Amino acid sequence: MQKLFSEFPTTSASDWKAQLIKDLKGEPYENLIWKNENGFTIEPFYTSEDLKQNYDPAFTHSNWEICVHKENLNAKEINEQLILDLNRGASSISIDCNHVDLNIALKDIQLNYIRSTFIVNANTAATLKNYLEKEYNLNDLNCSLIPESFKNAEDLVSWQKVMALFEDFKNIKTISVNNLPFHNQNCLAYYEVAIALSSLNEFLQLGKNVSTDLVIKTGVSSDYFIQIAKLRAIRRFWAVLKAEYNLQNELYLIVETSLTNKSISDKYNNLLRTTVESMAAVAGGCNELIVTEFDALFTENKKLSSRMAINQQLILKDESYLDKMADIGCGSYYIESITDALVTRALETFKRFEKEGGYFKCLEKGLFSEEIKLQADQKNELFKSGKQLAIGVNKFKNEKENILLPKNKPEELKHLPLNNAILNFELDNFFN
Repeated sequence: MQKLFSEFPTTSASDWKAQLIKDLKGEPYENLIWKNENGFTIEPFYTSEDLKQNYDPAFTHSNWEICVHKENLNAKEINEQLILDLNRGASSISIDCNHVDLNIALKDIQLNYIRSTFIVNANTAATLKNYLEKEYNLNDLNCSLIPESFKNAEDLVSWQKVMALFEDFKNIKTISVNNLPFHNQNCLAYYEVAIALSSLNEFLQLGKNVSTDLVIKTGVSSDYFIQIAKLRAIRRFWAVLKAEYNLQNELYLIVETSLTNKSISDKYNNLLRTTVESMAAVAGGCNELIVTEFDALFTENKKLSSRMAINQQLILKDESYLDKMADIGCGSYYIESITDALVTRALETFKRFEKEGGYFKCLEKGLFSEEIKLQADQKNELFKSGKQLAIGVNKFKNEKENILLPKNKPEELKHLPLNNAILNFELDNFFN
């Protein structure tokens, strides 16, 4: 084998570039270099010379949990849909506990055999604990508790009560960062990493004993390689925080496919978008994946879309064998390089947040919302100008498609807690 490799001469980056310039036949090489929206350049090729070091895998697990999330339903509907989804192949559930009767919503669901996530506040966390203690031995459960929202530092004080409620149970994770709202406002990847790092740092600065894994919930969009790099960057930062705070805990990453790029028009294309996003989430090291239903913006056939959201993950496991791989990006010249670039930009941004006083000071000042709005507005302009494309919307639109939205639906969609350039374009051009 060694002889086989010795027969092929080593090719340097300068050799590749010389060949590429020759093949371009007079076209400028610089035309192949483009600046990514995250503020760094993407080269036309990468070699081992671009690697800053020999990298360890960002994660070592290969499998992930197929999670289904339910909200905006009554307790009976939640229960019926969860049981149906679990029988179809889901292995994890997620529900918002606000205004939900847990006795009904979780009836006949055996939480001791699956993973679960509960979105709670200080009040609903106490109700949840009472229910779980009545039905289970809490040491047998594997749960993540995610805060409803953090608006200011006082919310973190309230959340410490939740942490105290469950501090004796090593598999109930209460140090949780919910980055999904920022993702769904269409912020840039490096900025999303910086916010997650800043929020997690606030928890660790409390000086509490950490006995469980820590949780970050975030989203993933269709920018395939950048999203893989984003999730790997989060794990790189976690390794730094572990060393800084002398922790042995692991990071549990819950990822949900994005609502920032889904369309109403030709909505079966959303299946392709969520499949690409799912592959990026898995390649980036998610522990748990929620695939949003392809018709989440305007549901016509709930049975079909909820079934497909599970089947997409089953296909990725049972037919594509993605559950048999670990960090496939490790050592990839391109993926490692853009991970480095995201880490550098995110670290600069994190340090800026710290100078402003940290996560909650930035939140209270409106810094996050102001800067994310600028980022989202730039994406909206790109889409309006046709520089960014979406098949079935501003490219290859199906002119025969006739979508009848209820009279109040466009206004309802405009007020969703997300910034979706595709949806904004549709509402401005097709449904008003």
